[in-house]
Amino acid sequence: MADTEKKCDICGSKFDSSDNLDLHKKESHQEKAPKIKPQVSKSSRYKATAVAAVIAVVIITIVYFSDGATTVGTVQGVQCDPVEAMYFHVHAHLDLIVDSKSVTIPAGIGIKPNECLYWLHTHNTSGVIHIESPKQDTFTLGQFIQVWDNTPGISPKFEDATHGDVGIRVFVNGTEVKASYETIILSAHDEIVLVSGDVPSSIPSSYEFNGL
Repeated sequence: MADTEKKCDICGSKFDSSDNLDLHKKESHQEKAPKIKPQVSKSSRYKATAVAAVIAVVIITIVYFSDGATTVGTVQGVQCDPVEAMYFHVHAHLDLIVDSKSVTIPAGIGIKPNECLYWLHTHNTSGVIHIESPKQDTFTLGQFIQVWDNTPGISPKFEDATHGDVGIRVFVNGTEVKASYETIILSAHDEIVLVSGDVPSSIPSSYEFNGL
């Protein structure tokens, strides 16, 4: 071995010059810097979590109200809400007489079970129309009839019960009104009688609301 020969003190390899030895050490034995994993602060994680939560809430809200738009409808300005609105709450009564015979007003008009109630609806077969709205407004019998005919599962439909909704005579509180039933305003405690076909000798002029 020449006196100039150099030996690697790490692996024992021999080299003829210091330059070659240094190059060998750099290429074979130089320590690689450890990869440093970026640290994410807790505050950053919390911020990211909060943003994700807000986005999730927004998405859920959009889906909920989008679904609601397809199932909760409006009929001639009468909305169907998930709960009864009591801000404006009055009652009127409807009698339907066809060929001198009383026709039962169906229960559940304007009610979609487990879904919503229209502002105009019936709870039973008494003929009492519940006007329950989140705002004070004027509602007509025509709107109620439209709700009647657009409530799923209600039988008979108004037109089916009244000879096709033709030639109907209207009485309010015992007095005949020379107007279309569609324009009759539903006022508190009004007794409204619709007659299709033969007119009976006696027309109801009032109804006992029993505290309603």
